[in-house]
Amino acid sequence: MNALEAYPISLTLIMDDGRDHSLELVSGELIRWEGREYPAKTMDLGEVRFLTFDQEKEPRVNRTLVLDGAEGLVTLVTCRQGLNPKRPTYIDTEILTGAIKAPGKPLPEKRHGYTDDLKGKAVRWDYDWGFSIVHVYVTERYYRIRLLQKMGAPDSPYEIAMKNYVDKTEPAYYLRIRPGMVLFGFTEDNMDRVTPPEIACSSRCQLIDLKAMETVGRGFGQPGGELDVFRARGQFVDPLPGELDPGCAYVI
Repeated sequence: MNALEAYPISLTLIMDDGRDHSLELVSGELIRWEGREYPAKTMDLGEVRFLTFDQEKEPRVNRTLVLDGAEGLVTLVTCRQGLNPKRPTYIDTEILTGAIKAPGKPLPEKRHGYTDDLKGKAVRWDYDWGFSIVHVYVTERYYRIRLLQKMGAPDSPYEIAMKNYVDKTEPAYYLRIRPGMVLFGFTEDNMDRVTPPEIACSSRCQLIDLKAMETVGRGFGQPGGELDVFRARGQFVDPLPGELDPGCAYVI
Protein backbone atom coordinates (compact mmCIF):
# COMPACT_ATOMS: atom_id res chain seq x y z
CA MET A 1 0.00 0.00 0.00
CA ASN A 2 1.27 3.46 -0.89
CA ALA A 3 1.93 5.50 2.23
CA LEU A 4 1.25 8.75 0.33
CA GLU A 5 -2.41 8.33 -0.53
CA ALA A 6 -4.14 11.01 1.54
CA TYR A 7 -3.51 14.51 2.93
CA PRO A 8 -2.16 15.70 5.27
CA ILE A 9 0.99 13.60 5.35
CA SER A 10 3.90 14.18 7.72
CA LEU A 11 7.25 12.71 6.73
CA THR A 12 10.76 12.65 8.16
CA LEU A 13 13.37 12.35 5.41
CA ILE A 14 16.72 10.85 6.42
CA MET A 15 19.18 11.95 3.76
CA ASP A 16 22.51 10.30 3.10
CA ASP A 17 24.47 13.49 3.77
CA GLY A 18 23.54 13.15 7.45
CA ARG A 19 20.79 15.76 7.45
CA ASP A 20 17.16 15.12 8.33
CA HIS A 21 14.29 17.11 6.85
CA SER A 22 10.67 17.43 7.95
CA LEU A 23 8.09 17.52 5.18
CA GLU A 24 4.34 17.86 5.55
CA LEU A 25 2.14 17.52 2.49
CA VAL A 26 -0.79 19.74 3.46
CA SER A 27 -2.49 19.50 0.06
CA GLY A 28 -1.59 19.11 -3.59
CA GLU A 29 -0.71 22.81 -3.69
CA LEU A 30 0.81 23.43 -0.25
CA ILE A 31 3.61 21.90 1.81
CA ARG A 32 5.55 22.62 5.00
CA TRP A 33 9.31 22.19 4.63
CA GLU A 34 11.20 22.50 7.90
CA GLY A 35 8.11 24.10 9.42
CA ARG A 36 7.69 26.82 6.76
CA GLU A 37 4.83 26.81 4.26
CA TYR A 38 5.45 26.93 0.51
CA PRO A 39 3.22 26.65 -2.54
CA ALA A 40 4.13 23.42 -4.31
CA LYS A 41 3.21 21.26 -7.26
CA THR A 42 2.68 17.54 -6.79
CA MET A 43 2.05 14.92 -9.47
CA ASP A 44 1.77 11.16 -9.17
CA LEU A 45 3.19 8.67 -11.62
CA GLY A 46 1.89 5.28 -10.59
CA GLU A 47 2.67 4.87 -6.88
CA VAL A 48 5.47 7.42 -6.92
CA ARG A 49 4.98 11.09 -6.09
CA PHE A 50 6.86 13.93 -7.79
CA LEU A 51 6.93 17.15 -5.75
CA THR A 52 8.56 20.49 -6.55
CA PHE A 53 8.67 23.93 -4.97
CA ASP A 54 10.80 27.07 -4.88
CA GLN A 55 12.20 27.51 -1.38
CA GLU A 56 13.67 30.88 -2.36
CA LYS A 57 12.94 33.05 -5.40
CA GLU A 58 16.06 35.25 -5.67
CA PRO A 59 18.58 33.81 -5.65
CA ARG A 60 16.51 30.83 -6.60
CA VAL A 61 16.56 27.61 -4.58
CA ASN A 62 14.34 24.91 -6.04
CA ARG A 63 13.66 21.62 -4.29
CA THR A 64 12.33 18.65 -6.25
CA LEU A 65 11.58 15.38 -4.50
CA VAL A 66 10.70 11.90 -5.67
CA LEU A 67 8.82 10.12 -2.89
CA ASP A 68 8.19 6.39 -3.00
CA GLY A 69 6.07 5.66 0.07
CA ALA A 70 5.73 1.96 -0.64
CA GLU A 71 9.51 1.45 -0.82
CA GLY A 72 10.30 4.08 1.82
CA LEU A 73 12.77 5.92 -0.45
CA VAL A 74 13.34 9.53 -1.43
CA THR A 75 15.58 11.43 -3.82
CA LEU A 76 16.06 15.18 -3.41
CA VAL A 77 17.27 17.40 -6.27
CA THR A 78 18.26 20.93 -5.21
CA CYS A 79 18.95 23.54 -7.87
CA ARG A 80 20.43 26.94 -7.06
CA GLN A 81 20.50 29.83 -9.51
CA GLY A 82 22.04 33.26 -9.00
CA LEU A 83 25.23 32.26 -7.19
CA ASN A 84 27.58 33.32 -10.00
CA PRO A 85 27.57 37.10 -10.67
CA LYS A 86 29.40 36.55 -13.97
CA ARG A 87 26.76 34.08 -15.16
CA PRO A 88 23.49 34.98 -13.40
CA THR A 89 21.60 32.27 -15.30
CA TYR A 90 24.01 29.51 -14.21
CA ILE A 91 22.33 26.65 -12.29
CA ASP A 92 24.07 24.43 -9.74
CA THR A 93 22.48 21.01 -9.14
CA GLU A 94 22.87 18.78 -6.08
CA ILE A 95 21.36 15.29 -5.87
CA LEU A 96 20.86 13.44 -2.60
CA THR A 97 19.32 10.05 -1.93
CA GLY A 98 17.76 8.95 1.32
CA ALA A 99 14.93 7.14 3.07
CA ILE A 100 11.56 7.96 4.58
CA LYS A 101 11.44 7.19 8.29
CA ALA A 102 8.60 4.89 9.28
CA PRO A 103 7.70 4.64 13.00
CA GLY A 104 8.95 1.40 14.55
CA LYS A 105 10.68 0.19 11.39
CA PRO A 106 14.34 0.19 10.38
CA LEU A 107 15.39 2.42 7.51
CA PRO A 108 15.58 0.69 4.13
CA GLU A 109 19.14 -0.18 3.17
CA LYS A 110 18.74 0.23 -0.57
CA ARG A 111 18.59 3.59 -2.35
CA HIS A 112 17.63 5.05 -5.68
CA GLY A 113 20.81 4.67 -7.75
CA TYR A 114 22.39 6.02 -10.91
CA THR A 115 21.65 4.02 -14.03
CA ASP A 116 22.41 3.66 -17.72
CA ASP A 117 18.97 2.17 -18.46
CA LEU A 118 18.33 4.83 -21.13
CA LYS A 119 21.82 4.85 -22.66
CA GLY A 120 21.71 4.61 -26.44
CA LYS A 121 17.96 5.23 -26.68
CA ALA A 122 15.86 8.12 -27.98
CA VAL A 123 12.31 9.14 -27.06
CA ARG A 124 9.94 11.57 -28.75
CA TRP A 125 7.99 13.47 -26.09
CA ASP A 126 4.63 15.03 -27.00
CA TYR A 127 3.42 17.62 -24.51
CA ASP A 128 -0.16 18.61 -23.77
CA TRP A 129 0.21 22.07 -25.35
CA GLY A 130 1.25 20.69 -28.75
CA PHE A 131 5.04 20.88 -28.44
CA SER A 132 7.16 17.86 -29.39
CA ILE A 133 10.88 17.14 -29.02
CA VAL A 134 13.22 14.16 -29.18
CA HIS A 135 15.56 13.43 -26.28
CA VAL A 136 18.59 11.36 -27.23
CA TYR A 137 20.14 9.67 -24.20
CA VAL A 138 23.74 9.48 -25.41
CA THR A 139 25.41 8.23 -22.22
CA GLU A 140 24.58 7.97 -18.51
CA ARG A 141 26.02 11.50 -18.08
CA TYR A 142 24.82 13.40 -21.14
CA TYR A 143 21.87 13.82 -23.47
CA ARG A 144 21.09 15.63 -26.71
CA ILE A 145 17.98 17.17 -28.15
CA ARG A 146 16.54 16.94 -31.64
CA LEU A 147 14.36 19.96 -32.27
CA LEU A 148 11.29 19.13 -34.34
CA GLN A 149 9.96 22.65 -34.79
CA LYS A 150 11.06 26.26 -34.76
CA MET A 151 10.50 28.35 -31.63
CA GLY A 152 9.88 31.52 -33.63
CA ALA A 153 10.24 33.19 -37.03
CA PRO A 154 13.63 32.68 -38.73
CA ASP A 155 14.62 36.28 -37.93
CA SER A 156 13.30 36.24 -34.36
CA PRO A 157 15.80 36.99 -31.55
CA TYR A 158 15.43 33.44 -30.26
CA GLU A 159 16.19 31.73 -33.57
CA ILE A 160 19.11 34.07 -34.29
CA ALA A 161 20.61 33.40 -30.85
CA MET A 162 20.12 29.67 -31.19
CA LYS A 163 22.21 29.55 -34.37
CA ASN A 164 25.26 29.46 -32.09
CA TYR A 165 23.85 26.42 -30.30
CA VAL A 166 25.32 23.89 -32.72
CA ASP A 167 26.35 21.16 -30.29
CA LYS A 168 23.11 20.38 -28.46
CA THR A 169 24.77 18.14 -25.87
CA GLU A 170 24.07 18.85 -22.19
CA PRO A 171 25.06 17.35 -18.83
CA ALA A 172 22.36 15.07 -17.45
CA TYR A 173 21.65 12.65 -14.63
CA TYR A 174 19.69 9.41 -14.54
CA LEU A 175 18.54 7.59 -11.40
CA ARG A 176 16.57 4.34 -11.33
CA ILE A 177 13.61 4.89 -9.00
CA ARG A 178 12.05 1.51 -9.71
CA PRO A 179 12.53 -1.03 -12.50
CA GLY A 180 11.18 0.77 -15.55
CA MET A 181 11.07 4.18 -13.84
CA VAL A 182 13.86 6.74 -14.18
CA LEU A 183 14.42 10.21 -12.77
CA PHE A 184 16.06 12.19 -15.56
CA GLY A 185 17.27 15.77 -15.41
CA PHE A 186 19.56 18.18 -17.18
CA THR A 187 20.82 21.74 -17.23
CA GLU A 188 21.31 23.64 -20.48
CA ASP A 189 24.81 24.69 -19.44
CA ASN A 190 26.26 24.36 -22.94
CA MET A 191 23.49 26.52 -24.41
CA ASP A 192 24.03 29.07 -21.64
CA ARG A 193 27.66 29.51 -22.74
CA VAL A 194 26.88 30.31 -26.39
CA THR A 195 23.65 32.33 -26.18
CA PRO A 196 23.00 35.80 -24.69
CA PRO A 197 21.51 36.20 -21.18
CA GLU A 198 17.95 36.66 -22.49
CA ILE A 199 18.07 33.03 -23.70
CA ALA A 200 18.19 31.68 -20.17
CA CYS A 201 19.82 28.45 -19.12
CA SER A 202 17.04 26.00 -18.30
CA SER A 203 16.85 23.28 -15.67
CA ARG A 204 14.57 20.30 -16.24
CA CYS A 205 13.80 17.38 -13.96
CA GLN A 206 11.34 14.67 -14.89
CA LEU A 207 10.14 11.30 -13.72
CA ILE A 208 9.77 8.82 -16.58
CA ASP A 209 7.63 5.67 -16.56
CA LEU A 210 9.12 3.58 -19.36
CA LYS A 211 6.31 1.02 -19.21
CA ALA A 212 3.48 3.53 -19.61
CA MET A 213 5.71 5.89 -21.67
CA GLU A 214 4.58 8.86 -19.64
CA THR A 215 6.53 11.58 -17.85
CA VAL A 216 5.84 14.32 -15.32
CA GLY A 217 8.30 17.04 -14.51
CA ARG A 218 9.27 20.61 -13.76
CA GLY A 219 11.42 23.26 -15.33
CA PHE A 220 12.56 26.85 -14.95
CA GLY A 221 14.80 29.24 -16.86
CA GLN A 222 15.12 32.96 -16.27
CA PRO A 223 16.06 33.98 -12.69
CA GLY A 224 12.86 34.86 -10.86
CA GLY A 225 10.71 33.31 -13.57
CA GLU A 226 7.75 31.07 -12.96
CA LEU A 227 8.13 27.40 -12.14
CA ASP A 228 6.73 25.25 -14.94
CA VAL A 229 5.27 21.77 -14.47
CA PHE A 230 4.35 19.44 -17.29
CA ARG A 231 3.11 16.01 -18.32
CA ALA A 232 3.92 14.33 -21.63
CA ARG A 233 3.50 11.09 -23.52
CA GLY A 234 6.44 9.39 -25.20
CA GLN A 235 7.41 6.85 -27.80
CA PHE A 236 10.77 5.30 -28.58
CA VAL A 237 12.26 6.41 -31.90
CA ASP A 238 15.42 5.47 -33.75
CA PRO A 239 18.42 7.76 -33.20
CA LEU A 240 19.58 9.51 -36.36
CA PRO A 241 23.08 8.89 -37.74
CA GLY A 242 25.60 10.64 -35.51
CA GLU A 243 23.23 11.34 -32.63
CA LEU A 244 24.88 8.72 -30.44
CA ASP A 245 28.41 9.79 -31.34
CA PRO A 246 30.14 10.33 -27.97
CA GLY A 247 32.58 12.83 -29.45
CA CYS A 248 31.53 16.48 -29.23
CA ALA A 249 32.97 19.82 -28.19
CA TYR A 250 31.30 19.73 -24.79
CA VAL A 251 31.88 16.24 -23.39
CA ILE A 252 35.20 15.84 -21.57
